[in-house]
Amino acid sequence: MSSSAESPLDPDAHPPSDKSTLTGLLLRWMLALATLVVLAFLLGRWFRPELEGMGRSFVERYGLWGMAFGTVIADGLHFPVPPQFYMLMSIASGGPQLGAFAAVTAASLLGGCIAYALSGVLGGVPWFAKKLARSSSVVTELYARHGYRVVLLASLTPIAFSVLCYASGLCRLPKSAFALIALLRIPKLAVYYYLVRLGWG
Repeated sequence: MSSSAESPLDPDAHPPSDKSTLTGLLLRWMLALATLVVLAFLLGRWFRPELEGMGRSFVERYGLWGMAFGTVIADGLHFPVPPQFYMLMSIASGGPQLGAFAAVTAASLLGGCIAYALSGVLGGVPWFAKKLARSSSVVTELYARHGYRVVLLASLTPIAFSVLCYASGLCRLPKSAFALIALLRIPKLAVYYYLVRLGWG
């Protein structure tokens, strides 16, 4: 009896072509971006006064350091509040945006480096290694097949940046390849920021 959903790591399964892989990743990323815009629009439409007050309160109380700290633990320790939240707080507050974007971006890169470095330590923890085993195997296989082109593919995935960084460390992706993943995080964050602002209106 054959399974209708073969594992992509099954050696007997036919690997997807480069074109279908790239198309699938692009479609998933476009869906994630569309979801971000719609969510920002709905929040701005239904909860604008509340979020504006919350944004001003957050910025006044925690400032850029608070945004940076939240982003570091999000992208370094997989904390479930993503950088987009701090972008929304900054936009809703009506304050200067350039400093907020710079703080979130720098903190995201630092968090990614922390995740990559910690993967060597946490890789020895059975629960953690098992949790990321599939992601690490996929990254390893893609890197073996595509080399540095896998960096572009990885940057188009909607998966959490922290997970991607941990998986890169666990599968011992070269530091140069990881550095490129980190640099590609910058334009991705810029797209996120623009779409949050667009959705907020």
